[in-house]
Amino acid sequence: MSARFLVVDLGGVVCRFDHAHRLDRLARACALSPDEIDARLWRSGFSADCDRGRYGSAAQVRTRIRAVLAATGGDDNLDDDLDDAWCSAFRPDEGVLDALDRHRGDRVLALLTDNGPLEEEALTRRYPEVFARFDHLFFSHRLGRRKPDPAVFAAVTGHLGAPGAAVVFVDDSPANVAAAREAGWHGIRYQDVPRLRRDLREAAGRT
Repeated sequence: MSARFLVVDLGGVVCRFDHAHRLDRLARACALSPDEIDARLWRSGFSADCDRGRYGSAAQVRTRIRAVLAATGGDDNLDDDLDDAWCSAFRPDEGVLDALDRHRGDRVLALLTDNGPLEEEALTRRYPEVFARFDHLFFSHRLGRRKPDPAVFAAVTGHLGAPGAAVVFVDDSPANVAAAREAGWHGIRYQDVPRLRRDLREAAGRT
């Protein structure tokens, strides 16, 4: 069966991902160390809760971040600072984008990412040209689950209206790639741009 759908991860594939940089940015906005911020916002499970849809809007996520970090102030500039810091881990990878662009028109392109409403609102606003490349955007907070939960892949398959054999999936996580393969998708683990180009050609049956 023709692999007509190409589904890719955001952090670690479409965007380079630097969590340490994000922690440093947040640390500059409050009187806490990067490690303490990591403990309060990530190791506590807060970020994962955002990804699963516990917080229904970007505004709710911002309010919770303010409370957890004891950030003060109520003007729009502070919200912008929080957005910039929270999303600073993501930087578009032009090499990956170019590799994906070669398949636009031949395949339906979709993004599947474990992220919450703040990332969806802020990143799509900051990088509209990146997200405009995709025919479908699947943020985990809208699905209510995160990869590698099998329900995520079942939900996306249903939304696409495609059998799993028609889907090629690219992710940097071995666990997510394995889960995609269990769902019947063709899974590719992202490692670098040259290998991605080759893997996508092979998946498309190109030489």
